[in-house]
Formats: sequence, structure tokens, C-alpha cells
Amino acid sequence: MRYKPNNSISYRFLLKILPAFFLVSLIFLAALSYFELNKAKKAHNQLVQEKTDNLARLLTEPVWQLSTKLSSNILKATMDDSDITCIKLEQDSDITPLIIEGECEDLSSEEIINFTSPIIYLDLRNTSRHLGTVHLYSESTTQWSSITKQLKALAALSLTLFFTLIIITSAAFRSTIITPLSRVSESLKSYRQTGQRKPVNWDSTDELGQLINNYNRNLIEQTKTEAALKESHLKTENALLSLKEAQTNLIQSEKMASLGSLVAGIAHEINTPLGNSLTVATTVSDITRNISKDIESGTLTKSALNNFIESINEASTILERNLGTAATQIRNFKNVAVDQTSEKRRKFDVKQVIEEIIYTLNPQIKHTPFEVKVSVPPNISLDSYPGPLGQIITNCFNNTLLHGFEGKSSGLIRIKADLVNEKYLSLVISDNGNGMSPTECEKAFDPFFTTKLGCGGSGLGLNLVYNLTTTILGGTVEIKSTIDMGVTLNFKFPISAPSAQKTQGHI
Repeated sequence: MRYKPNNSISYRFLLKILPAFFLVSLIFLAALSYFELNKAKKAHNQLVQEKTDNLARLLTEPVWQLSTKLSSNILKATMDDSDITCIKLEQDSDITPLIIEGECEDLSSEEIINFTSPIIYLDLRNTSRHLGTVHLYSESTTQWSSITKQLKALAALSLTLFFTLIIITSAAFRSTIITPLSRVSESLKSYRQTGQRKPVNWDSTDELGQLINNYNRNLIEQTKTEAALKESHLKTENALLSLKEAQTNLIQSEKMASLGSLVAGIAHEINTPLGNSLTVATTVSDITRNISKDIESGTLTKSALNNFIESINEASTILERNLGTAATQIRNFKNVAVDQTSEKRRKFDVKQVIEEIIYTLNPQIKHTPFEVKVSVPPNISLDSYPGPLGQIITNCFNNTLLHGFEGKSSGLIRIKADLVNEKYLSLVISDNGNGMSPTECEKAFDPFFTTKLGCGGSGLGLNLVYNLTTTILGGTVEIKSTIDMGVTLNFKFPISAPSAQKTQGHI
């Protein structure tokens, strides 16, 4: 953010304190002016009164002698004083007129002050006689002019004090407030630029000093905390990498275990037709040796030859049937095994792939009270990954056998698939087994969650189902269950799986 001078704390501080300083200065100047004005007014009034009294004493003799001319001259001489506006001499004698000097037309103004003094004459017997009264009028405005210079000096002094106070206050504010705050700001700016926390070098016992001390302590604590956090983060990352590696290995082991179980089942199934074929081959070998002996000895009869041919034909039929069964089983196993180990993308028929998978899984339930029913319409093609799809079905199948049908005397697994629309395939795998509680349903897809820990459960079966569904196949899966009502897994796969770039992060 761009720095603006009027946003600074100094500017705002001065903006708040200057009016107070200015108001105090004005009040100070006004108080001084009022004091000086009253002082000048009193001095002026005292001076004019003294002049009036002196004038009365000067007029005593002329008034006693009834010398109007001399009295008038004295009044005229007194009028030379600029402070005097008008002088009136009132005499008690009826034969002498009122003597007036100056501008005495308008004496009603409030600015005109009347000063009076009686004219008293003392005769030889020291008897006082009142001869009259002298009135001296003076303007009060002259008092302002007498103190103007003083007021200017006071104003200059006030302004000097005002600006001096501003400078001193600003300097004190800067050294006390701005400087430590600037150092804190530099510390924060250095942290943003370099990532290193630098303590603030400031030593004072005031509130800011305490704040900076707390800031420095927090810096030290944060530095220690960040170091510990980085170390913990590094340990966590290493632990996460180890966990992911272990999870990957466990998932791979889960895949290989499924494949191993598949191999064991297929080997057991192949053993029967191959054993029958071996028995037939041994029988053919025996009758062939017998017929060879008859030929060498010349005792071969027509009936013996016919029996030999009939036995060979019957053996061929049995061999063809048993070897065909073994070949079918090996072919289905090869398709499933190649798909699950290679995870190659290709176009495939959904019904065919699911039937091949179930065919390879049937040996696990052949001699059990459990059965599988598949309902898939023909001619549904996917451009996807048949291996992960087979792994999903295999894991769900094994999960049902391990958990769902535990303690059950019978059980049914249903696999249904159909098109939702032209873009998505719906796959539903359900059973009528033991079911799951709501809490178990919430954690069903979590890695390492199992109710059979240490009893054959790795906790990765359904987690692998979830990962394969949501990453490689680009689909979704929901689980629904009620205790003793079985489990239903609803899958939704796109007809065309997402590109490999979008699924590189899957486990």
C-alpha cells in the first residue's frame, strides 16, 4: 500500500494537538490582553484624574478673581493633551459664564469618560470655599493605542512559544513514539524480505519499552516454535512418505495375494481334468503295449483290434473334454491375470470380463454354501481398464467371504451391471450377509480400517476399491448397509475412462 504523509501517526497527533495548543495560545493572549487593557485603563483613568485635580488647583486663583480670560487660557493649554476631548468649567458665581473648550457636542458616547474635580479656595483664615467644578472628558479608545505595542510583543511571544512548543512536542513525540515504532516496522519489513526475525534494539521502561520487550520475547518464542514446526513438518513428511510407501507395498501385496489365491484356486481346478487326462493317457499306454505284443507274437485278433480302436476313441473323447476344460480355465486365468498385473487400457465387453473374473473366483466357493449370480446385458463395451475393474470385483468378493458370510450357513452375492445412459455404466455388488453398522460404513473406505485386524484383514481391500474407482476408472462408489441385511456397493463408471494424465496420482 502506498504511504501517504497524512496517514502518519505524527501528522494525526499534530492534527489533534495543534488545535489545543492554538486555543491555549489564544486564551493566553486574550488573558494577557485583558490584563494589560485593564492595567492601562486604570493607569489612564488615574492619570486623567490627576490632570483633572491639577487643573482644578490651577483654576482656583483665576476663578476666585473672576478672571474668565485667564481661566480660558488655562483650559486651552490643557486641551493640548491628546487624551482630552473636552473641558467644562462650571463656576458657582452667577456672574461668570460656563467656560467650554474642545469638542463637547456629543458627550453621550460610552467611550467618553467624565472626570470631575471640585475647585476649592482656602482664604487666609484657612476657610475652604467651593468655587465650582471642572469636568474633563477623555476617550477610552486611546487606551488601545497605548497598549498596541505591548500586545504585538505579546502576540509575537505567544506565536514563538506556540511554534517552539510544536517543535519540542514533535521532537519528543518522534523520539519517544515514532523511533521505537519505526524500529519495530523495520524488523517486520526485514522478516518479510529475508524471512529472518530480528529483535528490536530499544531500551526503555515505559509502555512502549514493555511492548517492544514483549515483541522481542515473542520473536524468540516464534523462532523456536517455527524451528520446532519445521522439524515436525519434516518428520511428518518423512513419515507420510514412509506411510505411502508402506501403503503402496501393502496394496501391491494385496493385489499379489488376490492373484495368489486366484492361482491356487485355478491350480486346484486344473488338477482334476489334468489328472483325468493323465489316467486316460496311462490307460492308452497300457492297451497300446498290449496290442503291440499281440502284433509281434502274431496273436492279434479282429475282436482285440476292434476293442483297441474303441478304447482309443473313448480315450480321445475323454482327453479332449478334460484338456478343453483345462485350456478354458487357463485362458480365463491368463486374461484376468494379465489385466490385473498390467493395468492396460483397452476396449472390452463388460459381460465377458465379469464372467471371466467370476469363473476364476468360483473355485473359492465351489464346495461352500455360497453362490454368485451375475446379471449383465450383452454388448456393453467400455474403453477403460479391465484389470482394476477385476481387482474391484475380486476385493468385494473376498471381503464378502471374509466378513459378510462369517458364521453364515448360506449366502448370495449378486453382481448387476447396466448402462445408466450413453456415458455411464452402473455396477451394483451386493450380498445378504452380516452387514455393517453406520460407523463402520463411514470408515469402510479408510486405509487400514478392518474389523479383522490380525485375523486375515489388512484394512486395504475396500480402500483399494475406492482408490481404483475414483482415480484410474474415474468413477464413484457408495456403500449402503444394515446390520444382518447385507452390504450394497453402488459403482458408477464412465464408458470412457479419463486419460492417464488425470490419474497419475493414484495409489
